Amino acid sequence: MPLGPPQSVPALGQLARKLLFGLSFSWGPRPFPWGPRPVAGLFVLALLAGCQAGSPPSKEGAQRCSAQVAKEANGLLRPLRYGQCLLSIDAVLERERVEAQIRQRAAARKALAECYANQAEVKSLALALQAAQARLAKLQAEPYRPAARPQRLDPDVQRRFATYDQELDQERYDTALAQWQQAESERYGIWLAGQRQRIAEQQANLAALARRLNQLNPDLFAAPGSLGPPSVFNRQAYGRAIACQPEPWR
Repeated sequence: MPLGPPQSVPALGQLARKLLFGLSFSWGPRPFPWGPRPVAGLFVLALLAGCQAGSPPSKEGAQRCSAQVAKEANGLLRPLRYGQCLLSIDAVLERERVEAQIRQRAAARKALAECYANQAEVKSLALALQAAQARLAKLQAEPYRPAARPQRLDPDVQRRFATYDQELDQERYDTALAQWQQAESERYGIWLAGQRQRIAEQQANLAALARRLNQLNPDLFAAPGSLGPPSVFNRQAYGRAIACQPEPWR
């Protein structure tokens, strides 16, 4: 690299302070890692690279340069690389911060546009989800309603009849009761199978609604990706999703 213009004594002093300032952040009170001789050599190498004097680098910049120089295989070149790095590191860090802000704002604008695009569907799906949850809760709480049981014989009434008639009535009652129990067992089995199928269908419908909502906005559930019980639905996130308010810093 061609040499720059001759440096004045004050400029050289500023460069020396700048390099020492950066080194103080990187290695603190410890000895320089390149041996006892090279402090002056460090300044010479930096000047030969066309270094220009300036303000001391930031602590973050000095730390970044130290990390970069540590990867240099040639130990003799590390002082030169470190000095070169210090001259531009703060500008690099500032450029990175600006680029990060640009990316952040672009992401916010994209998220806001998606929110407006999905707003109507999110509202519709949320209402359908609420209705499906109510239907599922009602199904799960629905009891089985058996058919009327045969009426028991009244002992007071039975005493008015002859023994033969009492035995005949008891036999008819026992037969009716056995038939009712058999029919009721079959009826309950049919009801239970149907109830399980209805609950499974409602759970599948609820899961499908939750999956679609989760695709549109994962924040709508307390646990990301959770499609579990109704309690995981995040009402606060739903309010934000349908409000579509931009971030304050946008």
